[in-house]
Amino acid sequence: MGPEELHVDDLLFDDVGPGLVGGGDPFGSVFTLVVVLIVVGVVVSIVMAVRRAKTLHDAGVDPLDPQTDLQVRMARRLASSPDPASKVSGASAPAPAPTAAPAPEERLAEVDRLHRAGTISDTERDTARQRILGAL
Repeated sequence: MGPEELHVDDLLFDDVGPGLVGGGDPFGSVFTLVVVLIVVGVVVSIVMAVRRAKTLHDAGVDPLDPQTDLQVRMARRLASSPDPASKVSGASAPAPAPTAAPAPEERLAEVDRLHRAGTISDTERDTARQRILGAL
């Protein structure tokens, strides 16, 4: 080979820097990818935080401390309401008033039905009938 001969590699990749098409360091490409992913993650986090703060601000809640702000509002609401249990979500409704005991005839019929179904024995039926009739 003389000095006049040129190789194709010399013509195509003569001025290419490291990490580009002409070979280079694969570590540089991976490092660049990791940096780009970190930057994208930070930008997405900032955008989400700004949107959340705007939403809270539009709702009238302090965006810097929404939990305390909402707790204070709930405490004020409960203090001003006549029946605090009615304002708390998840509070159970008052228990219904107990119904009157069934009439003795109904209770005797229920005992007889349980006996016919085989749920209670003869002795249990007789004892239950005595209690019902003794309460009259």
